[in-house]
Amino acid sequence: MIHLERPEPEQNGRTKKSSLVPIILISLLLCTGLAGFWLFLAPSSPLQQGVDNQYQAEQAHKKQDAPQSPFVAKPKTAPTSVSMENAAESTVTQRRDIPAEQISLVKTKPEEKDERCRELARRLHGFFSLLDNEEYIRGFHLGTPAQQYFLELAKKLLSNPPVVSRETDDLYTMLKNMAHFFRVIGGRNITIIKTILDRERDTIEDVAADLFQWTTGEQCNDSEFSFHAPLDKLYEYAGFFLNSMGGRSYLFRRDSRSRLLVSYYAILLVNRANEEGMNKYGIDLRPLIPMTISEIEGSNQLIYKEKYLDSLYGLLEKYPKKRKISHLELPHRSRVKWKGAAIPVQKAASQYQG
Repeated sequence: MIHLERPEPEQNGRTKKSSLVPIILISLLLCTGLAGFWLFLAPSSPLQQGVDNQYQAEQAHKKQDAPQSPFVAKPKTAPTSVSMENAAESTVTQRRDIPAEQISLVKTKPEEKDERCRELARRLHGFFSLLDNEEYIRGFHLGTPAQQYFLELAKKLLSNPPVVSRETDDLYTMLKNMAHFFRVIGGRNITIIKTILDRERDTIEDVAADLFQWTTGEQCNDSEFSFHAPLDKLYEYAGFFLNSMGGRSYLFRRDSRSRLLVSYYAILLVNRANEEGMNKYGIDLRPLIPMTISEIEGSNQLIYKEKYLDSLYGLLEKYPKKRKISHLELPHRSRVKWKGAAIPVQKAASQYQG
């Protein structure tokens, strides 16, 4: 039996050549994959790693310094004129809405005194500054600012007080008292003062009130208005206007507004002197207060008329009118004894009766 052998396939050059192409392609893909893996997953260089660490530290430091606020900061923009006006108005409204009681509770006493002194000095200085701009004041050619000029006059008057007690002992003293202002400051300055009282009728009461507070309150000393008038010196002029013939005659030569204002503040000064134990002339306010009340009630020249009357009625309760005792109110036995007594004793009894 003849066995036929299967012949081996012929391995020619074409077959071998085509079998190498897949191997080469697979090798290239593997090389490319390894290179990409190395580039993306391999650790960075030491230089690049240091830069990255520095950047991360700076970002962490900024986060720590930033304010912890739930709101995002908005960029600042320049305020417009409308927004500025609204802000100013809101500030003024807030200040006006604050009650005075709350402000006084926050401030201490020295602060309240300093603020009061500054406010008084500002108003008084403002009044004299307005006088400097008035044409009628310029016509007098004062030569110095009005405030300095009139404060010098006030110091001259305070250093030359009038006679208050016993002026009627001799005619010379009485005539000297009647011409006191003319002797001390001169007729020209009297004319200037009278002109100011006439031209500044709408503000003179405010100025008088500020001057009274400045001189009788806690001692103020401000660069805008540096002036000090001791109570004992002011008391001399208060007694002059209330208790001397020269002072009373001088007031009755003035207009009713000036006369009533001077009488009112003179009574307040004597009251202060009583409180301080400085009423050395023993000026009795009991007959003067009702008389001044009657004059003010019949006047229509005062702006703060009701305020003056309130103050005077308060003083009227403080200084009740002296009650005269009639001999009919005395016990019966005393009346009989006085009628049968000698003439000197009867005179003394009548004086005691008032």
